[in-house]
Amino acid sequence: ALRFARLRIEKRHNYLRKVAETANQVFITSDKVNVYGLVLAGLAEFKNELAETDILDQRIREKIITLVDVSYGLENGLVQAVELAKGALEGTKYIKESQLIGKFFEEISKDQAGKVCYGIK
Repeated sequence: ALRFARLRIEKRHNYLRKVAETANQVFITSDKVNVYGLVLAGLAEFKNELAETDILDQRIREKIITLVDVSYGLENGLVQAVELAKGALEGTKYIKESQLIGKFFEEISKDQAGKVCYGIK
């Protein structure tokens, strides 16, 4: 059992290293961080370990806005992460556009007898 525990810990560390090194490659170009901020989301403690590891470049760690726990993976997890981090993301272009699109759909869903017009000018 101890051997399997060590193997599991080693695999987890290798995965942490891979994620951190990939983040370093993706989020740093021309020796500068190319994002304004990051939201780390995930199940369990992995996101916390990633945020604290020295493998992740210090400049990227400084850009972490918040850590959120999500219950899902893939697209559903992304949607949940954005929803949970909404307070920390307030004022960002994405949130403003989401609110604008929400208002747009709200207006066109009202029965206004042809009072709504949309399209390309």
